[in-house]
Amino acid sequence: MITRRIPALLLALSPFWLSTSVAAEEASADPVAVIDEKLSNKQTELDTLTAEYDSEAQRFQQLQNENAKLKRDEQELNAKRNRAKSALDKQFSRLLDDPEIDLVSFQKEYQDSWAAVKQNQTVMLENQQLTTESEVRLSQIKQKQARLSSEYSYLEEQRVQARVKRLMAELSESDVLQTSYKTTCSATMTLGECTSQGQQLAKQKAVKTFKAALMDGLTETTLAKQNAHGVQLNVHVQESQIINAGFEGSNSYFAELQAQLQAKPEATAACKLLNVSTRYCLKGEAFAQEQKKGKDWVSMTVRSDQYNDNVVINGIKYGSTPVEILVPRGQHKVTVTKDGYQTYNREVYISDNDTVWVKLRASEQS
Repeated sequence: MITRRIPALLLALSPFWLSTSVAAEEASADPVAVIDEKLSNKQTELDTLTAEYDSEAQRFQQLQNENAKLKRDEQELNAKRNRAKSALDKQFSRLLDDPEIDLVSFQKEYQDSWAAVKQNQTVMLENQQLTTESEVRLSQIKQKQARLSSEYSYLEEQRVQARVKRLMAELSESDVLQTSYKTTCSATMTLGECTSQGQQLAKQKAVKTFKAALMDGLTETTLAKQNAHGVQLNVHVQESQIINAGFEGSNSYFAELQAQLQAKPEATAACKLLNVSTRYCLKGEAFAQEQKKGKDWVSMTVRSDQYNDNVVINGIKYGSTPVEILVPRGQHKVTVTKDGYQTYNREVYISDNDTVWVKLRASEQS
């Protein structure tokens, strides 16, 4: 005998699912996509700076080569001027004995050689100025690269957190499913036992169907399925209602039911499915909000009272001061060096946006 009942569960839950659907449509853009766009823009900035640095480095090398050539020319021009001076001095000595000697050609050669020396010196000064400006420009570009690299790393950290948060939200979905199952009862079962088995197997089928649909609907479904082994999604049947059930023949039982199912995944499920460190899952919503506000990353600026110094932070070279980078809140090692000065080497604790002021002392040997 087949019994039929009105699917009241689905009707009762309709307003809830309608409001959920509307809320989903009103949700803002995917945070991961927003961060991806920021990462893409930041990578473009880094690529532009890299090209700019390579171009400036090539120009700097050319200026250094020109400076080396000008120094070689200086030696040759000074030697030529000295020879012209010696020749002119010799003619002046002869002039005492022979007042008719023409000194014009010797004077002109000396004047021309002296003018060549002066012109070379002028060009050398201009070249040295350009070389200094190019070196400063390279230092500025390196500082920008360091700052952008720190910002890029920060965005990558945010992206992992956003991916984990998104997946946890997707894994916590609920749904109402309608499913059916037909079971064959053994001869030793009572009617009640057969009925109970059929309804239980129908619920198990609903759980499997819901879990498969849940995994298929994930934004990063391919990666999640690759890492799904051993991950507990903990799908629960919140409510269920038989809408069609009964015995068919002598030993078969058919059950069709509607069930509301809810996944309550283990705390580290999202991290395991995305194959990222479980630290992104174990610190809770407070940690996520803290990271969202950027409280664990602060701006650190290093300044000194000298030009053309060298700054190293946590073993990474950042060029000359001023240097401004994003760093995690905490302890950092700062080293500032310059020829002729004592090395500044300190460990500083940075808890908020802060500036490290460095005064370099002349070394005793200088």
